[in-house]
Amino acid sequence: MKKINFIFLLLFSFSILNISAQRTIYKPLDLSKVEFSFDDFGSMWTFDAVPLDKYQQKYGFTPDKTWLEHVQKSALQFGRGCSGAFVSEDGLIMTNHHCVRGRLKDIEKEDESLMRNGFYAKSLDEERKIPGMFVDQLISITDVTQAVLKAMAKGKTGEEKIELKNNEIDKLIKKYEKKTGLVCKVVTLYNGGKYSLYAYKRYNDIRLVMVPDFQIAATGWDWDNFTYPRYELDFAFCRAYDETGKPVKVENYFTWSKKGAQAGEAIFVIGRPGNTDRLLSVNELKYYRDVLYPPILTMLNDRYHKAFKDYEQAAPEDKERKLSTMLGVANGRKYYAGLLMALNDKYIMAKKEDFEKKLKAKVAADPVLKAEYGTLWDNIDKIIAQMKEHPDKRNDLKASLDVLNQKLGRLIFDAYGSQIPPDATITLRISDGTIKAYEYNGTIAPGKTTYYGLWDRYYSFGQKDYPWGLHPRWQKVPEGLDLSIPVGFASTNDIVGGNSGSSVINTKGEVVGLIHDGNLESLAGAYIFLEENNRAVATDSWGLMEALKLVYKTNRLVRELENSKLTE
Repeated sequence: MKKINFIFLLLFSFSILNISAQRTIYKPLDLSKVEFSFDDFGSMWTFDAVPLDKYQQKYGFTPDKTWLEHVQKSALQFGRGCSGAFVSEDGLIMTNHHCVRGRLKDIEKEDESLMRNGFYAKSLDEERKIPGMFVDQLISITDVTQAVLKAMAKGKTGEEKIELKNNEIDKLIKKYEKKTGLVCKVVTLYNGGKYSLYAYKRYNDIRLVMVPDFQIAATGWDWDNFTYPRYELDFAFCRAYDETGKPVKVENYFTWSKKGAQAGEAIFVIGRPGNTDRLLSVNELKYYRDVLYPPILTMLNDRYHKAFKDYEQAAPEDKERKLSTMLGVANGRKYYAGLLMALNDKYIMAKKEDFEKKLKAKVAADPVLKAEYGTLWDNIDKIIAQMKEHPDKRNDLKASLDVLNQKLGRLIFDAYGSQIPPDATITLRISDGTIKAYEYNGTIAPGKTTYYGLWDRYYSFGQKDYPWGLHPRWQKVPEGLDLSIPVGFASTNDIVGGNSGSSVINTKGEVVGLIHDGNLESLAGAYIFLEENNRAVATDSWGLMEALKLVYKTNRLVRELENSKLTE
């Protein structure tokens, strides 16, 4: 009887892991039955259009205005890419190692290698200013759609409309910057279906507090990039200073979670995703797949092999620079490989085609929509045909295609409104999700990885520096470290490039993780979000704190994170 129950439990446990999978290798796929879902468009919501009812339905949690404003103002964006957040009242900022990695040479002293060994300021006086670095804090969002559309309506050609739009945007920015004293930007949403003016407070004095060694921040190097399971600690801490040279005092910041989040618990990624193209026509996606991307990937393949050879043969004094170049090319190569993998996926394209077919039917059935949008796809197809026939004229033709895509965006916004979030636009978003396992390569990827895996990879690959090596401080298990503590996790939060350095928080506004990547399947997120296997990859707050305490001995930093302020 006990044996039967044990077998039953095993089968039941396996079914739980697989119950949410929409597509698996164990089921034949009938493309004729594939349908689009509004969930295909992800969950990158702007802070002026958060789906409160959906959060209540999914998690039993409805954030109020105070919570949303606090979360919005706790988050930051770095001027040269990446996300971040305040994590103490004294201007302490958390982001990724790879978000400051390129600036470490600028602040090195003689005989130092911050890339190889990391950096820690034991006192405020030792925190090093990073030249030219700044962060922006989103203060307000204002809808300026009607002003922009009114200006565009005066133009007759695509080029005229774009010029009038740009002129109006310039006027709006000058007007609001004069009125608020803030840094302003007009953001295009729904490919032109909506325009919002974002006003930011800028912090120009940013100083480095702590970065770990490169090896722990990027273990696995180009091989583990865009993959999961992962065992790296990709983090960095900086601090914002005011005009008098003192740490800024801020009212909005995330506090620290001691034990992180559990599987199934509601968590939110707060950051600025770079760019997605989930609202584009099917024909344009096919143009990317068949014409535009293949030669780019071929070029990057050639560059990668050369860059890797240059790194291997580099002199010791040039090794770091060659490594940085190689990793940059490797990142681009895998990114475009992932895009092509998505666009060649028949299941994904069937979903895109189903959405477009139903949108066309919606237009055909409504006289008002038909009058406005009835020829939209024919016009898009004509432009794309010209781009194929005359590749040298692509940039002349792009303005006309942009105007048509704006019209398509307005149609989608008019037809579905708040059921679909806008594409990513390098601006602050909130994305909900949970820590969750998923199927891959015929097996299961766990929701969380532990410190056991870090040393398993190191020894399994022969203790070599490339690519799963460890800095000497990590080669022996630190005294007191429980290897079952989580080092990273995968979650269903919707992210893309630009989310690097985003905080993952719980409903209390506590940091439970730090986004540093997505899995390989997440690269399809440029065009579609599939919760069955698209995962955000993050460093776990518990594992990160253990590293600060037991490996790096950063007592001052630990106390500040635990108390949310500087301490004696």
